Amino acid sequence: SYSLGRRTPPDLNESFQIGPLDGRGGPNPWPARPRALKPAWTRYSREVERVAGELQSLFAAALGLPEDWFADKFDRHESRLRARYYPAQAVPPLPGQLRAGAHTDYVSLTILSAEGRGLEIRGRGGRWAPAPLVAGAFLVNIGDLTARWCNDRWVSTPHRVVNPPRGASAGDRLSLAYFHAPNADALIACLPTCADARRPAKHPPVRAGDYIRAKLAKARRG
Repeated sequence: SYSLGRRTPPDLNESFQIGPLDGRGGPNPWPARPRALKPAWTRYSREVERVAGELQSLFAAALGLPEDWFADKFDRHESRLRARYYPAQAVPPLPGQLRAGAHTDYVSLTILSAEGRGLEIRGRGGRWAPAPLVAGAFLVNIGDLTARWCNDRWVSTPHRVVNPPRGASAGDRLSLAYFHAPNADALIACLPTCADARRPAKHPPVRAGDYIRAKLAKARRG
């Protein structure tokens, strides 16, 4: 929640994350055990990378652009695959403390696979509601950079993970999130099909890497 300018107690979760598989930005921290982790994560990461590329092509077509318009903005992408575990809560949370405080995703899009309830999204009217998780399906979040690209035609929806009811028998939760991020030097400027004299660009141009680094710094320091 620091990234949105709101100070709360620390979030109640832990995570394991890898970056690009080609080692851009440094080697990934693979543990020695379990031995099956690296090949399983590698296969999954490559598959969701493929899905993300197909989604970007669909985005381009929906925005009146050639389907390959985003391709050269992601040919050196800095995406992340994160497993996030929310332990059962033996001790009651502090006032205002959540499993994950309200935030938007900083990237282009997020592909989420989650087990267990608790994820909520905030609608345009400001009301929180449970996310529509469907068994066997991914949930896709629009991220900040896509919202800036399309001049908020599609919004980066705030979301959070609330605490389970006290005394819940299965209080833990696990999610896998693939954060699809453009090349660090990709310029995020309003698309020509998303602005005109009646709807001027709302956001100044920014490099993707600069924007993400600034948001991460704010999330860590408040």
